[in-house]
Amino acid sequence: MRLDHLAYRVQDRLKAASIVKVMLGYSVATEFDIKFDDGSTAECIVMTPPEKNNRISEYVDISWVLKSAGIDKPLEHHLAPEIFISDGSEGSIVGEWVASRGGVGGIHHAAYQVNNIDNVVEEWKSTGIEFLSDSIIDCPEDDLRQIFTKPIEIMGGMIFELIERGAKGFCQNSVKDLMNSTKEV
Repeated sequence: MRLDHLAYRVQDRLKAASIVKVMLGYSVATEFDIKFDDGSTAECIVMTPPEKNNRISEYVDISWVLKSAGIDKPLEHHLAPEIFISDGSEGSIVGEWVASRGGVGGIHHAAYQVNNIDNVVEEWKSTGIEFLSDSIIDCPEDDLRQIFTKPIEIMGGMIFELIERGAKGFCQNSVKDLMNSTKEV
């Protein structure tokens, strides 16, 4: 399990993305809009870390370096997480979440990539963790499966996402379904 992405819901996604670019060296990978059934919208930006922009593979096995130094331990480097930033029109799921936090917004959730989401969901449920939807959200065209926990109060009300992904990025349809699952939160 590794940190896949942090998701921010903010008042102005363009200003937030600019700050992430300047402070952390991230760059915009993609942008897209979500249109909800009630006519409201959420505008989204996905940002990737500088390591990805420099074409360093996501998982770099450097065990050969250690072995040449006489160290026989596996070591794997993971990229920094992607950053997902969204803002929303007045009355939208994202807009209402930001408004409920004094118009400031903040980190909405932390997503952890897993190899078998079904097993992890069952394991977490057995410990009392509750989820915002009854089933895992599937996006087969992007080889992506995701689910949100309910806010975990002992963790400051944080929402956690479990994500099982192939090689592709974010799926707009699953983002919409995930956002809809947070409507009452």
